[in-house]
Amino acid sequence: MNILIAGGGGVLGRLLIRELLAQGHTVSSFAYSAREFADLQSPSLKTFACNITQPEQLRGACCGVDVVISCVGITRLSGSLTHLDVDYQGNLNLLNEALRAGVKKFGFISPEGVDEGHDFVPLLEAKHLFEESLKKSGLSWVIFRAGGFFSDLREMGKSAAKGTMFVFGRGENRFTPVDVGDLARIMAADIFVRENAVVTVGGPQDMSWNEICRACFTYHGKPPKIFHIPVWVGRALLALIKPFSSKYDAMGRLILFMCTHDLLTEKRGEKSLAEYLRKAS
Repeated sequence: MNILIAGGGGVLGRLLIRELLAQGHTVSSFAYSAREFADLQSPSLKTFACNITQPEQLRGACCGVDVVISCVGITRLSGSLTHLDVDYQGNLNLLNEALRAGVKKFGFISPEGVDEGHDFVPLLEAKHLFEESLKKSGLSWVIFRAGGFFSDLREMGKSAAKGTMFVFGRGENRFTPVDVGDLARIMAADIFVRENAVVTVGGPQDMSWNEICRACFTYHGKPPKIFHIPVWVGRALLALIKPFSSKYDAMGRLILFMCTHDLLTEKRGEKSLAEYLRKAS
């Protein structure tokens, strides 16, 4: 089939491209910069640069495409664009182009917690708005909801090397983090067999934030030192931050929400966090 991967320059997008090429599909993909594809080469792969927030740049991107999978979303605290600009409106621009081109199916990746957290977290609000638009579009759709990525937890865990990690609340809420490689493999299979479904994907075990922290201390060879910040302090910090930085307010709301809610997903991944960290050494 002909597959378009939107946001193919990111970690998940790149792994999806490799999975789909290995299955024998023809793949096209775009990212904000063509440089993001410098080391991805295949006769069955076409890549191009595109700003998804500019609908005119998407013209023709879906011609001849059977399936679109969007991995597009804001991942960095930079620039003036918001989650509503990219995670909602950008993906809506792509959905409209897919409808014009007669695409058969649209896949989308969201964090677990969209249903619970969309009234509090800007990222989850934008994802929720797009999910609702996708469900009403008339296209066949699959929404993948994932737990936290091991790669993100490893970045967060760098503070363990300095001796202390910080968690909002008691650190007892649980979620199901996943290796991005496992997620890409599952998405590349399920996109063809699931229909109008929300598919949750996690790794092999549910973990609390305290367990995540201890795994990071073990990885760095440090004794565990976890500082628990009361939830009311987190909310007070957000109130102070919001007038000065909507971006840090949005990030803080996501972190506070994730630390204080159980966000369990189906255990489908094979690689554990401990194994991931060992191989990352």
